[in-house]
Amino acid sequence: MSTSRLRRWPLRVAAMMSLTLAVAACGGSTDTAAPASGDSPAEKKVFIGFANFAEPESPVLKALDTGMRKEAAKRSWDLVVLNNDRDGPTAVSNAETMVAQGVTHVVEFQGDGKVAPQLMDTFNAANIPVIAIDIAHPGAHFFGINNVEAGRLSGLAGGNYAKEKWDCKPDLVTLLENEASGDVALLRTEGILKGLKEACPDISDDVIQRRNSPTTPDGAQGVARDILVSKPDAKNILALGGNDNMVIGTINAAEQLGRAGNMFGYGLGADLMLFGVDTPGLGGSTAFWYEGYAKEIFKLLDKIVAGDAPAVVDSPTDPNAHFNPACQFPIEHVKSIPSLDQRIEELYADGSGDASAAAKYCPEGVETYGLKG
Repeated sequence: MSTSRLRRWPLRVAAMMSLTLAVAACGGSTDTAAPASGDSPAEKKVFIGFANFAEPESPVLKALDTGMRKEAAKRSWDLVVLNNDRDGPTAVSNAETMVAQGVTHVVEFQGDGKVAPQLMDTFNAANIPVIAIDIAHPGAHFFGINNVEAGRLSGLAGGNYAKEKWDCKPDLVTLLENEASGDVALLRTEGILKGLKEACPDISDDVIQRRNSPTTPDGAQGVARDILVSKPDAKNILALGGNDNMVIGTINAAEQLGRAGNMFGYGLGADLMLFGVDTPGLGGSTAFWYEGYAKEIFKLLDKIVAGDAPAVVDSPTDPNAHFNPACQFPIEHVKSIPSLDQRIEELYADGSGDASAAAKYCPEGVETYGLKG
């Protein structure tokens, strides 16, 4: 297996992997479609303001952008799309722009927690309900991933492998997290450990090497290499981490040292292997199904617009928050599902129904979160 091949693809999409890990801010532009004018207040159309995390160049952001536009069009709702450009001050400016343009509802995707209260002050002053994607904003409906439960699915998959192959006695478990990501990273790690010990309750804490790591493959490779060098006798190695890139970086390090023969890696997010990126060495990942985000967001918007809004839950740690369904996705099932473009087309086509991406594409028999039945 070529380590250069392992690195080249993930690096092209490293930015997309950082959307819910290390989502620090950085400049912006707008793409607007103004609402129809001339309506009386009683007949005013629904006008959604959507501020995306950045320009929709990565598959994740492109899928979200496409889905938002298609769902708004289905309902004949007006939509303005703005680019937060990974930058807190730009998000503040965009919030002011949306209010000035008269939006009735906002979907906000930005990662600078320091400006979140300022954004909400702007929207609250205009009495505009807000849905915040992946990053908590005080007083906004939280929508995104249940990081504890998603982490648990990956830890459980890794633990089940260790149970089957090594009698729950791996020589080494590498667990990489990005401390700069704050609660997101801590919650994912909490979940990974929860799932690992669910499968192997007696696994020794001594074999688990938990380390702070960058979110890119190259950055993670250096951290993982240090762990592996410090454990020269470890042969049966389980690689886990806060995103797919971290696990791939660990695999790269093991390949470089000639020690990947008995390594099993399980990722988190699946936004590499399910988005058309080759991930040799990865045994699977927990699928977040970003391409289905817009569908679930508009289900919540339907309730808010109809005057049947649920109580606001703004914390990603509250079990009553609005979470996108997720599931384990073993690597062998990748070839059995449609391409990303086809999945987007199927999810948002007229008459596609209410089924989530997870409901449509999760393999049978795997562990899931947020799916009924």
